[in-house]
Amino acid sequence: MTPTDAPSDRTDAALIAAATLVAMGLMLHHPTGHSGSPDDGRLLADWNNTVVHGAMIGCLIALTVGLDGLRRRLDERALLTRLGAALLGAGFLALCGAAVVNGFASERLVAQTDDVAIRAAGGQTLWALNQSLTSVGSLLVAAGALAWSPGLWRIGGLGRVSAALGSGLAALAIWWTLTDGGFGLTAAVTGAGAFALWSLSVAAVMIMDLKKEET
Repeated sequence: MTPTDAPSDRTDAALIAAATLVAMGLMLHHPTGHSGSPDDGRLLADWNNTVVHGAMIGCLIALTVGLDGLRRRLDERALLTRLGAALLGAGFLALCGAAVVNGFASERLVAQTDDVAIRAAGGQTLWALNQSLTSVGSLLVAAGALAWSPGLWRIGGLGRVSAALGSGLAALAIWWTLTDGGFGLTAAVTGAGAFALWSLSVAAVMIMDLKKEET
């Protein structure tokens, strides 16, 4: 790892942890009641659709900033480090796009027309776009975590736990894509939970590594 900047690393770790926990809270309050989805009633009480997805975009931006701290801590000149950063950035961008579609474009469609046929056709198009962006985004994020796994493994200790979780996240994303199960709310919450374990472990690695250097 590169030389540390303790205040910045602590800030990045706190940002990663806070954004991850808030994002999980948002996922558990993801609106379902209006959709007739089989996921209805499985989560906590619905929150406003636009608020949930707008806040989720904020969490993804915060994660991008926080995880850039890990990129600096790893060998940032290494190919896998640069590849992982690019994959994570592209994945977060795709997931932001999915949030815009589900939280804003779908609401705008409903507000602009009362035509049932237009709403149905537009809704199907937006749903397909949301599914595509979510699937691609999840795969890219998982691939980014996998690319950073060798660097985390070399840290030892919690770094190896984080590397294993990153590899597991990639395996889960690939398995779900190959089984073509679609990306309904249950899968999205499961994927978010798996990512949360990885990102929280990364935050712990940054904090624990600082403690080792300070002793």
